[in-house]
Amino acid sequence: MNRLAYLLIITSFLFSNLAKSQIVLSLDKCIEDARQLSPSFVMAKTRVKTSYWGYRNYRAGILPQVRLNATLPNYSGGIERVTQPDGSEDFRNRARAYEYVRLSVDQNVVWTGGLFSFSSDLQRIDNFEPNANTQYYSVPFQFSYSQPVLLYNAIKWDRQIQPLRYEESQRKYIEDLEAIGEETVNYFFNAMDAQIRHNVAQTNLANQDTLFKMSKGRYDLGKIAENDLLQIELSYLNASNELQMAELNLENATQGLKRYLGIPTTEDVLLNLPKNIPVFDVLYEDALLQANNNRQKVLEFRRRRLEAEQDVAQARGNSGYQLSFNAGFGRSEQGAVLSDVYPGSQQQQYLAVGIGIPLVDWGRNKAAIRQAKAYQELENVSVEQDEIAFEQEIYLQVMRFNMQKSRLQIAAKADTIAQRRFDVTKNRYYIGKISITDLNIAQNEKDQARMSYLAELRNFWSSYFVIRRLTHWDFESNKLIQYEEPTF
Repeated sequence: MNRLAYLLIITSFLFSNLAKSQIVLSLDKCIEDARQLSPSFVMAKTRVKTSYWGYRNYRAGILPQVRLNATLPNYSGGIERVTQPDGSEDFRNRARAYEYVRLSVDQNVVWTGGLFSFSSDLQRIDNFEPNANTQYYSVPFQFSYSQPVLLYNAIKWDRQIQPLRYEESQRKYIEDLEAIGEETVNYFFNAMDAQIRHNVAQTNLANQDTLFKMSKGRYDLGKIAENDLLQIELSYLNASNELQMAELNLENATQGLKRYLGIPTTEDVLLNLPKNIPVFDVLYEDALLQANNNRQKVLEFRRRRLEAEQDVAQARGNSGYQLSFNAGFGRSEQGAVLSDVYPGSQQQQYLAVGIGIPLVDWGRNKAAIRQAKAYQELENVSVEQDEIAFEQEIYLQVMRFNMQKSRLQIAAKADTIAQRRFDVTKNRYYIGKISITDLNIAQNEKDQARMSYLAELRNFWSSYFVIRRLTHWDFESNKLIQYEEPTF
């Protein structure tokens, strides 16, 4: 390989490394990406999609249904037993074809739970053996109404419950997106914690390396004891080990964040700490008002009570006492030519009323009703307890959020003071004013203050998204949180 080839390879390698860009991520950017690409967003979108089509199915079910039924054709041929005009029976060879077409419009009646139908029928019989002929029979129009059960109307209950379920899913979608904010905060600060610990470990190793080299010179001059030099060397070795562990933890935490956001694992990312901290107070009364107006749980409580009432009504309706009603009216005609059967001239009607009364059921129906009522009481108590927990959760989260602001301010100030104290202590050690023990104490306090600030920052942003999720309200902008519904 000549010198030019080597030059081209080296140049290509340099340009490939320069072209590899580092992705800089802020918390806002991570949350924005998570609400479009994360597995949690896909799950939230799928849930609201399922609910949407379920509601569409319910809405379609209460609209008029147009249906076509047909048998085209039904042919049969062979030896059959045939009743003769004198009442005797004989085996005869028969062949015939039967066609049937029915067009109907059915409409559920919401107020009664019955079914109203308008239909038109046409039938044709072609006899081939023993005599060839064709016959038509038509019902040009017929109106009918069917009422299977009078004591329980499932359509009425669905009319109350199904819209609640759909509205629940819409509110749950908003809460899911805010929960993605909480989840992203955890992934982000896990990676940020590892990044800062890695930076601290690098800084500590550099400081320990400088101190170790300086201390060897001072030891050679007889200014420090061998014990102090060995302690500094041990601190240097410990710092080396901590850096290796920090590199491993940084890789694991960063990979978790990249997988969650859909970023290729080969990409290099750098995280920036949030600098703009929202400053506002949340009043418990305001938070509770918005939660009662907007949260999915409120609709869930109402739905659960309705479903318990529905179970009682269904138990009463299925108690064994039955009353059914079927009625119809129309016109009909038959003939050998299709034109003869339209319009029909023969009046056709029917009426059927049926009843069912349990005479001896050994208390079965009564027990079913009592069981449904007991479940209703249990569900009402459970909902009441959940409502109390609902209000308590709002109260505790408001208190936590308001308290977290002051904790964050204190932690930020402590971080600044600890860093300054370490710098002063380090300089004093350089000039031999303090011992290595004092320097190690100052370094540990600096590191601890830094990580405490990061923990409080994480708690603040987690609490920030929790209060938004629980109320559907943006207290920073004083407006309702809304998201565009996903398209299906």
